[in-house]
Amino acid sequence: MTAFELNELLGVVEAKLWQLSIPYSPHIERNVRINTRAKKRLGCCIYSGGKYIIEVSEVLLAPDKAALLEQTLVHELLHTCRGCRNHGEKWKAYAQLANEAYGYSIARTVDTGEGGTATLRAESVKYVLVCENCGLRIERSRMSKAVKSPWRYRCKCGGKLKRIK
Repeated sequence: MTAFELNELLGVVEAKLWQLSIPYSPHIERNVRINTRAKKRLGCCIYSGGKYIIEVSEVLLAPDKAALLEQTLVHELLHTCRGCRNHGEKWKAYAQLANEAYGYSIARTVDTGEGGTATLRAESVKYVLVCENCGLRIERSRMSKAVKSPWRYRCKCGGKLKRIK
């Protein structure tokens, strides 16, 4: 999908929300950004300089992901509504309205695992911490304070953490 087609789709989605009288913001950047690094999200709505910027993962640009792309654009546009920066009750009400009208399945998260609707790039696990008390396994892909100094941190159960990888 080209950038022009993506921006055109944003206009189509805006028109659908307009028909439902969902009050999305008129202050939306007309160019949808493509995020090539997103590993754990399909889209993002950023408020900067008085405008909302919509970002989508490049994974959604595949031809077989057209329906999910449209749904993701609606999800992010709903965040531009007053009082909908989070996934609170108002956001959920607007999402339900769009779901019922257009057959979407907009939710806070989308299952991207085996059998899910999208396949994001897998993030490699570089570090593993284990609780010495309950055996809870904590996987991390980046170096953090807990990975560097696990003896300074505790598990939810109160047990000591130990780095095994």
